[in-house]
Amino acid sequence: MKLSFSTLGCPAWSLERAIESARLYGFSGMELRGIDNELDIRNLPDFSSGNIEKTRAMFNDAGIEIISVDSSASFFHKEQEKLQNSVDEARDYITLASELGAPLVRVFGGSIPDGISFEDGANQLASYLIQLGDFAAEKGVIVALETHDSFLTGKAVAAVMKKTNHDSVGVVWDISNCFWTGEPIDESANLLAPYIKNVHMKDSILDGKDAKLVFIGEGDIPIQKALKILASMGYDGYLSYEWEKVWQPDLPEPEEAFPQYVEKMNEYLGKLS
Repeated sequence: MKLSFSTLGCPAWSLERAIESARLYGFSGMELRGIDNELDIRNLPDFSSGNIEKTRAMFNDAGIEIISVDSSASFFHKEQEKLQNSVDEARDYITLASELGAPLVRVFGGSIPDGISFEDGANQLASYLIQLGDFAAEKGVIVALETHDSFLTGKAVAAVMKKTNHDSVGVVWDISNCFWTGEPIDESANLLAPYIKNVHMKDSILDGKDAKLVFIGEGDIPIQKALKILASMGYDGYLSYEWEKVWQPDLPEPEEAFPQYVEKMNEYLGKLS
């Protein structure tokens, strides 16, 4: 298994600094979720059509893989315009991922509105994922649904995956998100095993109704157990650190959090061999 980080954890960094830091800290990959205080990378010059090749070369020269381009797209909105904007965003990110040589685009399911059953909501989400999967297949990209919102659990996401049944649609397993629903970690893993394309890693402590992020090994998430399960499944993909500094600006700086993640995860992974 390989280590990456989401740029959610270093929102103020430039692309150049993020790439250089990834190399210095010992990461193999990076998950793009905003750069230089801009969450939507479509708005950044580095990702404009004229600069894509230069940006791709920067990653290649540093030996850092772009493992995923993370959208904000979700598929439950009262206004048709917002729904269409999400579909358009997902399609734009699929195209961008293809141009960058990234294998994945992350999407959210979204929150099913009151009055709509889970079954109907899952059917609606699956229909959008199938459409996006068809487009992604043409681009050589996989759309990955994160365990989030109304689809927090392995059980919920696996139900959507069965309805979707598409080779170009998979899952981002956020271990912490699933854990705090009360779903046993081995159950989440077993349900999602056929679909996992990326794994989000973070550690946290429940603080009232919220999960407070802490450094790896200092919280309640059974990370070592998760790693053993992933290893037993034959998972050899990325373990992507999601240090959510965009949403929690008071968190310690990435200069402290990122090296700690690499050191601790290498310790844990070393125990598997």
